[in-house]
Amino acid sequence: MSQIQPGLLALTQAFVDCTYVQQADARQKSMGLAYVSAERTDLAREIAAFTERAQNARIAELEAKLAESEKRINALRSAVRAEGYA
Repeated sequence: MSQIQPGLLALTQAFVDCTYVQQADARQKSMGLAYVSAERTDLAREIAAFTERAQNARIAELEAKLAESEKRINALRSAVRAEGYA
């Protein structure tokens, strides 16, 4: 089984905590427990959408870094050509 990134797990937990209301009776509150009531398919749909947005954001970030790296490589190639080494 693959390991979930700690940052993604924390973001997902925060999303669920904000989206779904935690409820607890007095006994559960005294033990620091609560339960979340939600429709399973709704929760699954929301988590899938959240994960897709997180993945898309990460992909965009990596594509931007790749584009910046390609610019640096092209600049270095041009510098090498200008010096007559290519």
